[in-house]
Amino acid sequence: MIPPRKSVGEVTPYPLNPGTRRDKIRLDLNESAWGCSPKVLEALRRIERMDVSTYPVYHDFLSQIAAQKNLPPENIMITNGADDAIRILMQTYIEPGDEVVVAEPSFGMITLQARIAGATLRPVRYGSDLAFPVEGFRAVLNSKTRLLAIVRPDSPTGGRIRRADLIDLLREAPQAVVMLDETYWHFCGESCVDLLAEYPNLVILQSFSKAYGLAGMRLGMVFAAAESIAEYRKVNPPFSVNALAMQAGMAALADQAYLEEVLQAVETEKAYLAERMNSLGLETRTSPANFVLAHIGAEADRVHTALMAQNIFVKNLSSQPPLEGWFRITAGTRRENDILLNALKEILS
Repeated sequence: MIPPRKSVGEVTPYPLNPGTRRDKIRLDLNESAWGCSPKVLEALRRIERMDVSTYPVYHDFLSQIAAQKNLPPENIMITNGADDAIRILMQTYIEPGDEVVVAEPSFGMITLQARIAGATLRPVRYGSDLAFPVEGFRAVLNSKTRLLAIVRPDSPTGGRIRRADLIDLLREAPQAVVMLDETYWHFCGESCVDLLAEYPNLVILQSFSKAYGLAGMRLGMVFAAAESIAEYRKVNPPFSVNALAMQAGMAALADQAYLEEVLQAVETEKAYLAERMNSLGLETRTSPANFVLAHIGAEADRVHTALMAQNIFVKNLSSQPPLEGWFRITAGTRRENDILLNALKEILS
């Protein structure tokens, strides 16, 4: 074997659960339990031979996004999921030795791509209150800081940086890119896209994977200054988003009524999960994203294994301080949630 670059050899691949999904309840990946809009499936059924045979043209999709976000199209780039947008930013900005500041724990792809790019990581640990560690970010800023990675709201913690604190960081680190991952923004109802006009060092990522239910399509968006987008296009392959994903995205954006139904269902099921788990004697935290945190304590590993034996999957966070003993549980349908709750009651009794 020819050895890879040192930075590649030193990273661990992002963990995936192998095997089929058939007959499994997956409340561990923060997907949409309600799936995509019916209009997405209608759009995919209208796909013609030439849509598949020719390279996609993104003009109409970009115009649709621009109208919804009240941004010029030159401030927008679509990507093969928000994950790939993270890779693009790291490749665009990071030289070996540049410092990347990231909250810990947070989305693992940020750390992985930063390490591959050769960055020096500056992790800032969440405290037990799970409030976004803004003071920790301030404490590590220096002349080598090249990128600040912030997920708002965050996963797995549910932490959400305050808008005023975000603005302070943008002002205090003008030499650094502030990458704001808004994958879960629909669930908290607040985006910071409007700040782009004032802060050229702000870059915002959004995704169709969560609220829109298009995780299988791999579709993301980047919003930034036009000059920055022009640089990202050098790194992003010219046809990275396939024609089917584009059509699905256009149909999803056009059905805001369905999106609102999903968001309401998520809020209802989060509250239901929290109430029922509290009745089992479990401490819970309801996140501003699409999941609930439940404290299982010292038995977390045993309970997690017992759930998997029943084909019920949740995220065991015990290896991610300060979340030892906690589960992250995606809000599922009422049927899925009841199956989980009944299993938990039996396992804990």
